[in-house]
Amino acid sequence: MFWVLLFSLSLISSDGSRDFYQILGVQHDVSDREIERAYMRLSRKYHPDKNKGNEKSAEMFTNINDAYGTLKDSNKRRIYDLYGEPGVHVYEAPQTEMDPMLSLSRSTHPDSNTERVRRKGKTVKMHFPVDLVDFLEGRVYPLQISRSNMCRCPQAGFYCPKCKGKPTIRENLTLSIVIEKGFDEGTVALFKNAGDVSEVNGPGNIEVTLVSKPHPLFKRKGSDLHITIPVTLKEALTGFSRTVQHIDGSSLNIQSNSPLGFGQTLIIPGQGLPKYLFPDERGDVVVHTQIKYPKGLSEEQQNELAETIGMY
Repeated sequence: MFWVLLFSLSLISSDGSRDFYQILGVQHDVSDREIERAYMRLSRKYHPDKNKGNEKSAEMFTNINDAYGTLKDSNKRRIYDLYGEPGVHVYEAPQTEMDPMLSLSRSTHPDSNTERVRRKGKTVKMHFPVDLVDFLEGRVYPLQISRSNMCRCPQAGFYCPKCKGKPTIRENLTLSIVIEKGFDEGTVALFKNAGDVSEVNGPGNIEVTLVSKPHPLFKRKGSDLHITIPVTLKEALTGFSRTVQHIDGSSLNIQSNSPLGFGQTLIIPGQGLPKYLFPDERGDVVVHTQIKYPKGLSEEQQNELAETIGMY
């Protein structure tokens, strides 16, 4: 009991703030995964069910949960590193309960406390081209980005050889872009708090707009796929059959058994893209025919054609 009390007192600084890193028994440069492991281990050790009637263990359990609740959140952790526990309280408090007189002694920025702790970085927007087949079958793409993040030295503070006297460092981050079947053109994949972090702003968001890569044959319009094929005048009048490669590599047969009107389209139902949230339903393939007229006809051909057409 004495040692639990002594340890609890050592976790509180002179201004009443708790050292969340010390509570979890980790260093300042600890990874998110290590924070979670430390929390799981300590929460089991000090859980009230295992320490019934022990008030100090209950207090430690509260401290452990408060520490984990702060350090597991990247922005709360940044605010805690900069302003300590009072900064976290300002960040978490409802707007109507903000105390304008609350002092964040670690900062000399002239803005209000609320603005300081709640400031977010700019949203980064980008376009990400994907193959048409990815909207048909689904896929996960890795997206590698470089962003600034807070430098956390092993002991305390931000200044170390790694950051060379600056509070931030550059780091590489890999995001996973999940493309579901039937995603609409222009769907935005949102990565919250994945943007740049600094001592003056929390992480911004990254918005990735998914767009179709150009395809040699097909163009997308909603869940339909459009294709244009040339046909001769004879084929336009007597019918034709074509086999083309679909976006997934399968064979797609296009045929007509009757005369085509000018600008007429053919519909192949159910061979387009899936409809989002209804993957068993698919759009159509819309075939636009482009009639290739002969550049010239001999007199004999003109007479034969006139005679044939005159029969209808």
